[in-house]
Amino acid sequence: MKISHILFSRVVLSACVAVVIWGVPTTTSAQGTIGISYGYETFPYAKLQTPIPGGEDFEIKTTSWNVGVAFPWKFADGKILMLSNLSYKRVRFTYRNIPPLVNVDNLTQAQSVQLSAFIIDSLSERWSMIVAIIPGLASDFDRKVSMDDFTLQAVLGIVRKYGTTFQLGFGLAYTRDFGPPMPLPFLYIDWKITPDLVLNGLLPVNLVLRYDLHPMVDLALAMKVRGDRYHGDSKKYGVNNPQMEYSEATLSPSARIHFTQWLHLNVEGGLAFYRNYEFLDGDISASSIDLEQTGYLRVEFVLGM
Repeated sequence: MKISHILFSRVVLSACVAVVIWGVPTTTSAQGTIGISYGYETFPYAKLQTPIPGGEDFEIKTTSWNVGVAFPWKFADGKILMLSNLSYKRVRFTYRNIPPLVNVDNLTQAQSVQLSAFIIDSLSERWSMIVAIIPGLASDFDRKVSMDDFTLQAVLGIVRKYGTTFQLGFGLAYTRDFGPPMPLPFLYIDWKITPDLVLNGLLPVNLVLRYDLHPMVDLALAMKVRGDRYHGDSKKYGVNNPQMEYSEATLSPSARIHFTQWLHLNVEGGLAFYRNYEFLDGDISASSIDLEQTGYLRVEFVLGM
């Protein structure tokens, strides 16, 4: 399996785990433990890193929007916390200067739905155990839903507190989205350097340095890796089990504005230094394209705490 598969394997899963388990907004898109959110992102037209013969000016643009609802549950007098999240995302692809021999007209949109359940068990004052199960659907939904549309991820990890300013965790994330099932190790770090400066991350998929500038404004600098995989209609794409894997890596400053205790705006923009589309028939790769580096913008409104 390629190293990029390991790095990009369902990173949304890992990012969500970091956000909700430790209650620290590791990305500006982090929603709190209760509330609703709406987000929009755009990656402008970008050319291929390795142009197709006769398609030197071929460009791809990606835009998406998403909505989410988060709600908590408590058990055993508060010692066990379950954080649930229901989310929907729709991605749109548009093209310019399509080469004559390239057929991308069929690939215009993809959608995903996920239900996340994160359980946090406080084993002691220093140790906590986390378990996560995330079923979902990821498809173009141009025909009836099949088993190939279903996705399933799981996480098992443990976190230890070292004093009041440092936490370290580790564990395994399981995914079937990129070839044969395999566990992926992760390392979590949460370091409160000063009362206003925090370094937080889930390696190897994100690392965030956050500064509380003002009670109304948080600033951050983040490196993030994300990915999704979608199933398509076999009749539409001409293969038995069409799959499209999309991966991205970004470096960006961001700001989170707190208008009130319940109303927040997240704004993120920076450099997308890696973007890849891979097309597969089942788990067999048919083709892969990388896009040139480009800027991007991501905005999200959150109503919640």
